[in-house]
Amino acid sequence: MEIIFRGGALEVGRSCIEIKTDKSKILLDCGVKLGKEIEYPILDDSIRDVDKVFVSHAHLDHSGALPLLFHKKVDIPVITTELSKKLIKILLKDMVKIAEMENRNIAYSNHDVKEVMRRTIPLNYHEKKYYKDFSYELFSAGHIPGSASILLEYSNKTVLYTGDIKLRDTRLTKGADLSYIKDDIDVLIIESTYGNSIHPDRKAVEKAFIEKIKEVLFRGGIALIPVFAVDRAQEILLILNDYKIDAPIYLDGMAVEVTKLMLNYKEMLNESSQLENALKNVSLIGNSDDRAKAIENLSKNGGIVVTTAGMLDGGPILYYLKLFMHDPKNALLLTGYQVRDSNGRHLIETGKLFIGDMEVKPNLEVCMYNFSCHAGMDELHEIIKKVNPELLIIQHGEEIQATILRNWALEHGFNAVTPKLGDKIEV
Repeated sequence: MEIIFRGGALEVGRSCIEIKTDKSKILLDCGVKLGKEIEYPILDDSIRDVDKVFVSHAHLDHSGALPLLFHKKVDIPVITTELSKKLIKILLKDMVKIAEMENRNIAYSNHDVKEVMRRTIPLNYHEKKYYKDFSYELFSAGHIPGSASILLEYSNKTVLYTGDIKLRDTRLTKGADLSYIKDDIDVLIIESTYGNSIHPDRKAVEKAFIEKIKEVLFRGGIALIPVFAVDRAQEILLILNDYKIDAPIYLDGMAVEVTKLMLNYKEMLNESSQLENALKNVSLIGNSDDRAKAIENLSKNGGIVVTTAGMLDGGPILYYLKLFMHDPKNALLLTGYQVRDSNGRHLIETGKLFIGDMEVKPNLEVCMYNFSCHAGMDELHEIIKKVNPELLIIQHGEEIQATILRNWALEHGFNAVTPKLGDKIEV
């Protein structure tokens, strides 16, 4: 067996791993890395004989390069959960739309997105299937609704790919299903986004977040909350609803469609009835007229805007920032991981951000809150100990995070590696 790292090695973004045997070849995820430019996995001519692609979840860093396969005439089945399939469709279509609006180069078209959907086959959790020389089965990963860890059983090796994973419950999702630990797992491929840090107490983060919003509203300001459309938007809505914030709340961007879709899959949500209530208590922005009215009201009365994109690399958040970033009464409350080279990371590191081609220094308050739906370092340690693999492969993390997790694993007697982009591992 050969494992090849086409993306996501010592980086967060463009996750894509190939597993090749004498009889089969598959890909685990096929994502992009978003920043000033879109970065794709290494998808050379050797991928033409791939049999299947397994997608752990909908986020673009795991699904965003799927259409590139079809653009290259690699017509293969895509396996994921039903909810992930529908979320992937929304995210991919939006990615093409934004690229066209912003005149950004993108390596595929809406036709390729349609081809992805045509070939995507939904699979339920615990629905074991067989193909050539292996079986495959999905387990809830607890990361976002519909996310999955992927268990592959070959004749002589068992491989578990966690995808992005979260052990602890959040308001939106139940923690990961680790029932696969009853089996002997030879190879564990694990993420390491937070391989060097333990998340702060979530209730404490929520309270600090809410207090800051109250402070901004009290001084007559506007709280701009950029979110990932899938997961973070819904988590923030649930928090605002629970703390009964008495102010107009506007939900804009792709998060509107995604939230409505998730409510069709209540069995995958932790607090589905609360999310229904939360959605009733916000103003939904569906078109430019809605946005114009919201901006007029915000300018007069202040309020809260929850909108995409979470790393400030596009979406309506840039529109709101352009209007409101020069008033120090206002605040930008970042709620998610800011990938290296993203606009959000640039803002944190330099105090400046890009709006179009212009680099500007905003005058509003900027705060950061950790509402991560990834496992913290302690959760990653727990997963590794419970799985107890013969070989531990650490990926989906920047070099310092991945290295610290590897060093811990080596100290605890695990055979652990942190492959680089393009590396091949023989198992």
